[in-house]
Amino acid sequence: MLRDSTTGEPEVLVVHRPAYDDWSLPKGKPRPDEDLAVTAVREVREETGCQIRVGLPLGSSSYPIGKGPKTVHWWRGHVVSEHRWKKSSEVDRVEWLPVSKARRRLSYEDERGLLDKALAAEPTGVLLIVRHAKAMERKNWSGGKDWKRPIGTRGRRQSKRLAGLLAAYGVAECISSSSTRCVQTLRPYAEAAKVDLVEVDELSEEAFEKKPEGAAKAMRRLLNRVRQTMDQPLAVCGHRPVLPTMREAIDMPHKPMLTAETQVLHVDGEGRLVVQETVKSKF
Repeated sequence: MLRDSTTGEPEVLVVHRPAYDDWSLPKGKPRPDEDLAVTAVREVREETGCQIRVGLPLGSSSYPIGKGPKTVHWWRGHVVSEHRWKKSSEVDRVEWLPVSKARRRLSYEDERGLLDKALAAEPTGVLLIVRHAKAMERKNWSGGKDWKRPIGTRGRRQSKRLAGLLAAYGVAECISSSSTRCVQTLRPYAEAAKVDLVEVDELSEEAFEKKPEGAAKAMRRLLNRVRQTMDQPLAVCGHRPVLPTMREAIDMPHKPMLTAETQVLHVDGEGRLVVQETVKSKF
């Protein structure tokens, strides 16, 4: 995690682990079936008291431990808030240090290189594209028009899990096709985070069949918002037949998506793709 300082030199958050007597960047182990970005946010909060949102992925590093190689995945973290911290057996000191001092303090060469990579990376914004959670089968739906068809039991589990992922990226607003199954996919997060959930008719299957350009225009508007306000990540939920056009409209390569799958697009100030992450639902 980096932050600006009054001296003009950025500061980085480092922790001391008494069990190893080392200084390192915050990190930890995922819980069973926990998305890795969610792990990053949780572990930073537990170790330092800082609530963050994850941004640009910085790759991974591996090192040997008793049970075999351990792999750590890294992101550039953005501090949302700072809370009271209590030392523990895992971390007994937490310090914000100027980058030059942090380089000397960090115990591991790979983490010093990671810090340099984070400093050199350009600012990016985040647009998350979500395929809606598993809906009730069409053949079992007797409620009239298809756009009213809701998500099923599996879909509700997927949408609940998705809420944690969107929180990890600090999604500031949810945009959805006006179809019930898309709205219900994003609603758990929108309600928990108290952010707007905006329904866009142009992203529905019915509107897309009549006027595909409507979905394309809606996506270009969203991308423009992200590149202009990079600290306000957006999530948009759509349908399998519409998703290829949604991505092509913003010059992003498309590949088939599973239900509740999320593609996290990190874009630069011109709206160009810097890196993409794919997170598949565990359910």
